[in-house]
Amino acid sequence: MWFFPMKSFKFSTLRVSNIMYCYAVNRRCASPCHLWLTGCNGEMGSRLQRLPGFDKWIIEKENRPYIEALQDEKHNLVYLTADSETILHELDPKKMYIVGGLVDRNRWKGITMKKAQEQGIQTAKLPIGNYLKMSSSQVLTVNQVMEILLKFLETQDWKTSFFQVIPQRKRGGADSEDCQGDVEGGEESEEEEDQLEIKKKRTESPSSD
Repeated sequence: MWFFPMKSFKFSTLRVSNIMYCYAVNRRCASPCHLWLTGCNGEMGSRLQRLPGFDKWIIEKENRPYIEALQDEKHNLVYLTADSETILHELDPKKMYIVGGLVDRNRWKGITMKKAQEQGIQTAKLPIGNYLKMSSSQVLTVNQVMEILLKFLETQDWKTSFFQVIPQRKRGGADSEDCQGDVEGGEESEEEEDQLEIKKKRTESPSSD
């Protein structure tokens, strides 16, 4: 798992909340995954270090970017991005899937795909278009992507995973064989949606012990 550091105080605050949420969800999952937290330095790294109990988190922590920290596993790295032409049908236990902290919104359209191509690593996108249509904004938050992956590990069923995680307001239709298109774009504020999710599930935050 990779979270992209930004200089914006608001952005780093949001991403720290994302990291706390994803860690807590994985910790409580029946089939947890092995998490790596890489590239967290600067303001966001400082904020993480100030979290009560952060030093006891059961997670791999690296200040270096994933491309450096996981250089020996480069052939197994898969960047999840909506711009990929490769559809993710199964989760390969040998692969390391990257969930970027920088979401592909309109103003940063295509940046994660470009980064993966420049680094020479594989890419893939979730098979959302095979199971439902998205209404208005088609951007998924970091929290939603993480929950979908964990739910799939538990159920081995993409449809169930999508329907249990993606909010009804973002689903325009389902069970359509001709649902196509990338999950990106939209005008909705994903920062605000992330905050709403975190507030709704505040009890999911990890404890300090």
